[in-house]
Amino acid sequence: MIRLGAPTKLPAVVEQTAARKSQTLAAVTRVTFYALAAGLLLAVWARRLVLDFPTLPVILSLVGYAVVLLLVQGLLRRGATEWGARVYLIGGGVALLALCYFMGGPTGPITLAFGPLIVIGALVSGPGAALGSTLGVGGVMAVWLVLQGRGLATPYPLPASADRILTLGMLFLSLGTMVALLAIFVRLIEESLVSAYQRGEELSEALERAETAAQAEVGAREQIQETLEQLQASVQEYTTFLSRIEEGDFEARLDMEDLAKRIENPALLALGSRLTRTVETLITTLNELRSVQQRYLREAWTMFLESGSGCRGFSAHGGEVQAVPPAWNPPMLKATQGRRTVVEGGELAVPIAVRDEVIGALSARRTDGSPWTAEDLALVESVMDQLGQTLETLRLVEETQRQAQRQQVLSDLSGRFSRSFDVDALLQQALMDLGRILDLDEVAVFLEPVTAAGEAPANAPAAGAEEMPDAA
Repeated sequence: MIRLGAPTKLPAVVEQTAARKSQTLAAVTRVTFYALAAGLLLAVWARRLVLDFPTLPVILSLVGYAVVLLLVQGLLRRGATEWGARVYLIGGGVALLALCYFMGGPTGPITLAFGPLIVIGALVSGPGAALGSTLGVGGVMAVWLVLQGRGLATPYPLPASADRILTLGMLFLSLGTMVALLAIFVRLIEESLVSAYQRGEELSEALERAETAAQAEVGAREQIQETLEQLQASVQEYTTFLSRIEEGDFEARLDMEDLAKRIENPALLALGSRLTRTVETLITTLNELRSVQQRYLREAWTMFLESGSGCRGFSAHGGEVQAVPPAWNPPMLKATQGRRTVVEGGELAVPIAVRDEVIGALSARRTDGSPWTAEDLALVESVMDQLGQTLETLRLVEETQRQAQRQQVLSDLSGRFSRSFDVDALLQQALMDLGRILDLDEVAVFLEPVTAAGEAPANAPAAGAEEMPDAA
């Protein structure tokens, strides 16, 4: 999921706005201090012009206003900008109302100071505070005028000369304050424009990063989808290949050139190559083992039959079974060579196999010309399968017995040899036992060290001599 960087900067924007508001209130407080100082000078000057001017109440009101400003400065140092703005507007309004009472009432020169106060409210607290200050001041002045008209509230009257002087002074003071506030307002606008431009630049960079990230994510998803499709295709190819091997199709191979055209993932292609090599190695090993097994079975059955263990062939006719020498007819030869059941006319030939090695065949004939059905063939093949397994079991049993007899003979010979302490007697005993056990016509033994590799013994006859001395 793509996330823009702009929302994470919202706390920073809020902090910048709060800091700018605190700086604005601090600047306004300084301008108000300067205005109070000018007002104090103006009050002293008015005392010289008007002997009964209420200097002390005016100075106390100005001092109270100064205390309010100090309290605002303390709140700003603690970070309570909102409370500082409220205290400034409320305290300033109360101080100006007190000054109005001692300097001509609602129609006196102090009313000119309410204009800067409303502008200050707009700067430090927004349009809502400015509107509230306007309504509050207007309401108080309206009530005061009504009370004054009815004689219920009588402010301190100013002489005409003092009123003109103070009005002129307050006008210049208000204009100066408005100019200072205007400078502050212009600076705030400049800072806001710069901050807005910076935020716009940051937002533009964030959007560019987001677009780049979105494109990268789309590309990554496409790559993942393509990889998944190639993975599915390769898995299907490999599964089909292994299924063919499992079913016995050892000639099956993966076409790596064709896979390379459809699959671009090097890891999947490497897996296919490795899988092919592994299967080829396993098939080669399996074929070698099968070849060794078949060769062992052929040799074992050849030795078994040559040892004279039973007859090699039987024939049944008219319910009589007799031993006959093997006579391989053409269907039997085809059955053994093709390792399959052969039916030619009324003749049937079925190979007898032991672990895929053919050791014989069965031949059957029907003289009445009736066909061989599928059930007949299935029955004969099943019987031949069981016959082959049973024959192999009997051969293994007989071979085991023969090996046991050999071990017994060797054990007997070893026992007799160990009881002989004469070299001549030991050699004679060995010749007699071997001749008897193996039914040999002639056997001889000689003792004479050979001098070097490849050289005949010193007393050996010349090459080509076939004479064998009598056994010792």
